[in-house]
Amino acid sequence: MENPGAENQNTTLQAFHRLFPTEEACVDFLFPLRWPQGFVCPFCRTRHPRLALRRYIICPHCGNRSSLTTGTLMHGAKKPIKDWLLAIWWFSASPFDVSAKELQRLLGLSCYQTAWTWLQKLRLAMGRADGERCRGVVEIGCGPTAPAYERKERALVLIAAEIVLTLGITGRIRMRHIPRLDAETLPLFLHDAVQVNSSLLAGDEQLLTLLNQVGAYHVAPTEPEQPSRATELARSFETCLHTVHRGGVTVKHLQLYLDEFCFRNNASFLPDHLAVFKSLLAGVLDESIQQYRHAVQAGRTIDEAPLPRRQP
Repeated sequence: MENPGAENQNTTLQAFHRLFPTEEACVDFLFPLRWPQGFVCPFCRTRHPRLALRRYIICPHCGNRSSLTTGTLMHGAKKPIKDWLLAIWWFSASPFDVSAKELQRLLGLSCYQTAWTWLQKLRLAMGRADGERCRGVVEIGCGPTAPAYERKERALVLIAAEIVLTLGITGRIRMRHIPRLDAETLPLFLHDAVQVNSSLLAGDEQLLTLLNQVGAYHVAPTEPEQPSRATELARSFETCLHTVHRGGVTVKHLQLYLDEFCFRNNASFLPDHLAVFKSLLAGVLDESIQQYRHAVQAGRTIDEAPLPRRQP
């Protein structure tokens, strides 16, 4: 019996190779996305709108050599651009159950750590790409999450779930790992996650009290008989971690997986896979290498891959 998942993956890969048959086609596609108005030197910031499209560039003004990947999450990688685009194409088409082993096989990488690092960078890019805030009627929830059953670690997660009233479904979602729930962390989350003047619903008394102190939103309690969307999202996310990653996620890395979970939900409202691919690619191209390094130094260590877990 044929594996429908393998068939879907083959179709996805065939579509990629039709769009990007060569390394040159990849560079031609990526260059105008990185520099829509022409090459901008990352060292002297001089714009050169008429330079030819190529991966490696020497600035005519300052003479510094840079690359199409300089300053992005692809910074420093020696692999072909086509490998990066293939990884982004494959990851953007995948559900929340991909592994570093799969990416290692896909790209023919000799090192598991390289594949794991690439996936973590793509998860970081999902957080960078998914910046649109929830709006309208938004349910707010907060509760503990257990990244792995076999460990006693717990993480507090804030959730914003947009309610599409006309369809009765959950729209955009945003989730954030926080150290504690108080008058400092909640406004910061709302600033990034929810448009001002939206209507916020919450069932928890502590949350309602804190939300009323923010002042930029309309706050109301949820109906007692209504199921909590935030609670359902938290359970769904936790189930994904336990069934897919099998205890391989620590609290230190939790935000990356929250970003992926939110991106995949929110990307379902985009028109097609190409739109999802371009959205994720925008996060990869964003000049966030300094933020990546800051995340590593702050404890969200991405470059130190764990030992590979046995895959089913």
